[in-house]
Formats: sequence, C-alpha cells, structure tokens
Amino acid sequence: MNLFVQAIYLASGLSLGYIFLLYRSNPLRRLPASTVTISFVVGMVAVIPVIIIKHFAPLLNGSSLFTSFVSAGTIEEGVKFALMALTIWRFSFPDLAEPLDFAIYFGILGVGFGIYEDFSYLFSGTYSVWKAGDIGQFHRALQALVIARVFPGHILFDSLAGFLIGHARFLASRRVRGWWIAGAFILAVALHGSFDMIAIHGGTIPLLTYVAVLVAAFLYLRRRALERSPFRATIAYVMGETDNWQYPHPPVDYLFADGFSWPGVPKRGMYELFPLTLSLVILYPLLVVAVYLLERATVWLISL
Repeated sequence: MNLFVQAIYLASGLSLGYIFLLYRSNPLRRLPASTVTISFVVGMVAVIPVIIIKHFAPLLNGSSLFTSFVSAGTIEEGVKFALMALTIWRFSFPDLAEPLDFAIYFGILGVGFGIYEDFSYLFSGTYSVWKAGDIGQFHRALQALVIARVFPGHILFDSLAGFLIGHARFLASRRVRGWWIAGAFILAVALHGSFDMIAIHGGTIPLLTYVAVLVAAFLYLRRRALERSPFRATIAYVMGETDNWQYPHPPVDYLFADGFSWPGVPKRGMYELFPLTLSLVILYPLLVVAVYLLERATVWLISL
C-alpha cells in the first residue's frame, strides 16, 4: 500500500508543474475548471482502450521502430484522438473559443494519459524489489524510473497537435477541416514515435534537445495564437483601437466569457492554487485508484 501511494504522488509530482504551466499559458483568460477536469479524466481513462487494443493485436510487438511509431504512437494517439472527438470537440462557446483553448485542453488530456502511465511504470517497475525487501535496490530503481519519466512527452505531442485541431475547429469547410485534423494526427504520431526512438537509442542529451525543440515550437505557436486571439481583439475593440471585427461571435460574448477577467486580472495566489492542491491531495488519488481497478478488471476480463 505504501508503494502504491508513493507511486501515485510521484507520478503526479512529475506532471503537476507541466499542468500548471499549460493551464496558465493563456494570459488573457483561464479555462473553466469543469472542462479542464473532463479533459484530464478522459486522458487517464484512455489507458483502458489502449490496453484492450494491444491485447488483441499481438503483432504490435516488434522492433523498436515499429513499437515506437505503431504500438505506441499510432495506437495511443489514435485512442486519445477518438476520445478527444467524443469530448473536447463537443465543447461549445465559450468553453472553446479559440485554437489555443484546444491546445490547452488536448495537452491536459495528454497529461492525464501520461500521468497514469507514469504511475503504472513506477508501481510495476519497483514492485518486485519492494516486495523482496531490498530497500537499496528499490531506491535505485525508483530513482532511475523517475528520471526516465520526467521528460514531458504526451503534453507536448498533444498540445502541438491541438493547435492544428483548434484551427480546424473554426474552419467552415468540412473537407479542409478533415485535412487539418488528419495532419494533426500524423504530427502527434510522428512526434510520439520520434520521442520514443530517441529515448530508446539516443540517450539523455538528444532527448533533452528534442524536448527543447518541441517546447520552442509550442511557444512560437502560442505567441501566434495570442496575436490572433479574439480576446485580444475584444480589448482592442472596446478600447476603440479598431473597428474591424472578423470573429464568429460579437465582442460582448467574448467580453463576458467565463475566465476572461479584463479589465481586471485573473485570480492568482491561493485562489488559483487551492483547487489544484485540493484535487492533488484528495481527488486525484481516488481517481487513480478507480482507473487502476478498472484497468485490473479489464486485464482480468480479456484474459478469460
């Protein structure tokens, strides 16, 4: 039980900072907590269909190249995209008001998947030495796994793909929209597969370099999205700096959208950290236990 609890909190600690940074990546508004929570939970639940697919598709085990781009990249991203289509894509205005919103939601979905994956690796990877009572070997194994899992993978794959999906979400042409979504999926698979290949064969420095490139790409796309944000345009419109309006909703709808605090400032300090801390201490462990039990039940059922 102690190992189980430790694995839960270590896994959350690895990704909590990434969640916080992604959530705050839009300085103009804060997305509703309800839809952010839905995205996170959906990401955790995504491990269940991945387990089922991999169980019934044994040919997915092969070379590192095949495993990275097909077993991990295509299957995992495919499941996340399917669940995204059933949840995040159905969010309406103002929960989903601009492409950056989609990047944040899909990135947090990726964190949900990654955070449970981290927990699974930490728990299963150290259970045997923990049970054997070899504390020294346990700490060495735990340290190695924590270092291996500290790199932000899923959050970057899915937030970058989320920019493309977010752009597609606001296109009028269904055909063009489909091409953008297909491109987003290919991008996510390519980023995921490349990450795994570098992690297996490249070592720490190449992986750090790769992650730095992805972070730079996210920051660039974020800057472009903020320049075109309807909330930035709303401020300019209200201030009389422009009368050119090219967005699907009138300025007043954006002005009173949930999470948009202008002309004030977003809540900071304890008002922003308290819900996050509460969910980490109380709600998150319960969610991990629920998904773990669901995962064990799924494994038991498909093995019958």
